Amino acid sequence: MSTKQRQLHRSVGRRGPRDTERGQSLVETALVLPILILILAIVIDAGRLFDAAIVLVQAAREGARFATVQPALTDEEVQELVRDDVLGSGTNITHMADFSKDHVTIARGATAVTVTVAYDFPLWFGGVLGLSTVTVTRQGVMPMYLPEATTGSLP
Repeated sequence: MSTKQRQLHRSVGRRGPRDTERGQSLVETALVLPILILILAIVIDAGRLFDAAIVLVQAAREGARFATVQPALTDEEVQELVRDDVLGSGTNITHMADFSKDHVTIARGATAVTVTVAYDFPLWFGGVLGLSTVTVTRQGVMPMYLPEATTGSLP
């Protein structure tokens, strides 16, 4: 047996350091990937929930503003305005198709109007954490427009 054949014979049964690292990387990926996917799912649902809260608070503020500037509007008309504002928000990721005027309550006081919006927001990945919905409640408060107390006109 020549020297070249002996070297070839010795190297056939050995593994180099790169072969064992490939297996280690695969195991590490298998352990870390589910955790990263779970974190990504939580971030996606948190972003959707944040967007829904923004849509709801904006609709509540709009309803309160309309109720103070136009006091002749009935509570039902203000509820419909808020519902239309939520449904027409234009965000596809937080589409709240089942939102109705029953989710809107209005409290008229002597100096302010308060519009409260409550909605059970469905989570996409909530089943992983045991939460299927989260109740989002937002409020809009506007002072009453009293023309005799003002010196200027409405902006």
